[in-house]
Amino acid sequence: MGDEQPKEQPSEHIQHTSEHKPEQKHHEIKAEKPKLSLKQSTIKFYDTKYKQILYFTFILLFVSLFLIGLRIFQTGDFVGKDISLSGGITITIFNEQDYDLRDLDNYLKSQFPDKEISIRSLNQLGKSIGIIIEGTDIESDDVITSLESKIGKISQEDYSVSMMGSSLGNTFFKETLKAIFVSFMFMGLVVFLYFGESLKMKIISTVVTFIVGMMIFGGTTNIIKDIIAYILGLGLLIIYYNNSRPSFMMILSVFADLVVTLAVVNLLGMKISTAGVASFLMIIGYCVETNILLTTKVLKKKEGSLIERIIEAFKTGFVMTSTAAAAVLIALIFTQSDVIKEIMAILLIGLIAEIIFTWGQNVALLRIYLEKKSANHELHN
Repeated sequence: MGDEQPKEQPSEHIQHTSEHKPEQKHHEIKAEKPKLSLKQSTIKFYDTKYKQILYFTFILLFVSLFLIGLRIFQTGDFVGKDISLSGGITITIFNEQDYDLRDLDNYLKSQFPDKEISIRSLNQLGKSIGIIIEGTDIESDDVITSLESKIGKISQEDYSVSMMGSSLGNTFFKETLKAIFVSFMFMGLVVFLYFGESLKMKIISTVVTFIVGMMIFGGTTNIIKDIIAYILGLGLLIIYYNNSRPSFMMILSVFADLVVTLAVVNLLGMKISTAGVASFLMIIGYCVETNILLTTKVLKKKEGSLIERIIEAFKTGFVMTSTAAAAVLIALIFTQSDVIKEIMAILLIGLIAEIIFTWGQNVALLRIYLEKKSANHELHN
């Protein structure tokens, strides 16, 4: 009996030890894989999934190009234009009476079913002071006569009529598109002069860009001259691609921003006026600013790792863009002017697209460019 007791004690000790070991191992595994914070997880995702993000941006760009092409096929134009660009009449009726705009709109469309006509409120300091009626291929007297049968007699002193000829509107629209093209060329030149390395190609690009500008806006309008200018512009892009990939990537980012903004504007059914065209020029400025910030931080600055430089640039750039977007959103909500609303709406869409293409597309392309450049450098060494 005395010999049996010592045999039981070791078994109890062994059992206790075996039960304790898995618990220690479990704690060791936990210590090896600490839980990442939301910020760390975001940075890790951004660092490891940048190619997937790049694929998404190109899909978004191609879908936008498809939608714009589809609109051209269906309507013959790539964007909806209001009276100031397409031509037509604008009737402004000054009357502080509150009208049911939806009812008036349906009534006018029933009276002129084959015409394009719309109605909106004219506001001042948050108070309605009248209505604005716009139409194409329609006579103002016919509209006033038809409207009087609905709301009563309208005195000649209470309304004004302005007219934009269709040829004049189309000419102005073409001129504004040329202005965007030339501004795009000069934007590319500025970027190439800063990031390009070949002095010879910088001089050639500068001369060609000024030639393009003079051909577009100098002298009489000539379709052959315009085509040559566009071909020279394409040649500039080839120069940028062959001599400064970061410059080409930045231009691609700005182009993608404009294309996606235009596609979203079309999906929302917005009609672009002269003020809307100006907002696209403003988008170019915003997009270039943040792209230059990113490219400068990544290429010119040597302190820290690549992802650290990208995150540093992102913090600054995102604050800049989000601040501008907040100001635009406030103006969009509180303004009573339709012109300002149009500008702010397009700007807001453009700023959102700018975040996607600057910090999604351009970042990924820069990383791939630097990785290939580093690999080639190591291979030659």
